[in-house]
Amino acid sequence: MKKYKHGMVLGKFYPPTNGHKHLIDTALEQCETVTLFMCSLERETIPGRLRYEWLHEMYDTNQWIDIIWVFDELPQSPEEHGDKDDFYKLWCDVVNRDVDNDYNGKLDVLFTSEKYGEEFSQYLGIQHVMVDLYRRTHQVSGTAVRTNPIENWEHIPDVVKPYFKKKIVIMGPESTGKSTLTKQLAEHFNGDLVGEFGRDYTDVNPAKEMVVDDFENIAQAHDLEIEVAMERGERPLIFIDTDALTTKLFGEMYLGDDFKSEFIDETISEQKFDLVLLCDIDVPWVDDGTRDFPNQVDRERHLHKIATGLTSRGIPYKIIRGNYEERFELAKFHVHTLISN
Repeated sequence: MKKYKHGMVLGKFYPPTNGHKHLIDTALEQCETVTLFMCSLERETIPGRLRYEWLHEMYDTNQWIDIIWVFDELPQSPEEHGDKDDFYKLWCDVVNRDVDNDYNGKLDVLFTSEKYGEEFSQYLGIQHVMVDLYRRTHQVSGTAVRTNPIENWEHIPDVVKPYFKKKIVIMGPESTGKSTLTKQLAEHFNGDLVGEFGRDYTDVNPAKEMVVDDFENIAQAHDLEIEVAMERGERPLIFIDTDALTTKLFGEMYLGDDFKSEFIDETISEQKFDLVLLCDIDVPWVDDGTRDFPNQVDRERHLHKIATGLTSRGIPYKIIRGNYEERFELAKFHVHTLISN
């Protein structure tokens, strides 16, 4: 027998955290049914629709919770509104407008983790249950997650984590240490690794003469591997060896500048990265049996094509140069800058 019949939880869930989940789960443990009011404002940086969908996904198998999206542009505090009685009347009107009293029965309790909860419950004429006011169970807030999601990664629900993942791509002409650098960074930052699919593809077909379809297959498979890594919630950083633009430019190097692929162009436009590291050609070209452009002129041309391709698309990038140890240190600096901002 549950202690309460119909409980209520109210919040922005901006974004949902494991602290929010603890609050909601506590209400579900004590109530026969729970109405959750998810409130959003147009100016907030994480769209309300997305937060609403996250909450639905978190509780999609629980039939005892009713999630309502409140997108009225209401004042957020009595101080902001100026009149406390009028402020709480506005919010009480919203609750009474949207709650399904006929289906769930009249509200009898409000669950919050905030000091305003006691006062609001009095205006609503229902009881109040305070849950973990001092955040001893989950020492996190939505503000903390927005400010530094990586430091608070363990407090973010799995369905929310992909939103905060950072994608770092390492690009450059052949034999500039891309693959080694990508692996070093993934290991150092304990991140996910997406390797260069083109190398795997040519290893399986070493004698094949490449055509447009081959480059499209490489771009498609590599993009799918990135998507799979994004859906995994374990780690906040993904380090990616090359991208669709790199694949296109290799196609132009092999097949000529008239190389055309609408599919690859579309993939390029859809791929978004949080940090692009472009490896310079100031290290020796090494023949590993799979490389084709030892000529310095070709290497310079390839680097120029990559830089131009990025600039023309408005994509900022950081040049990585020096010996291999210096490259690793410089790349680490740029990643640290990314995750600390």
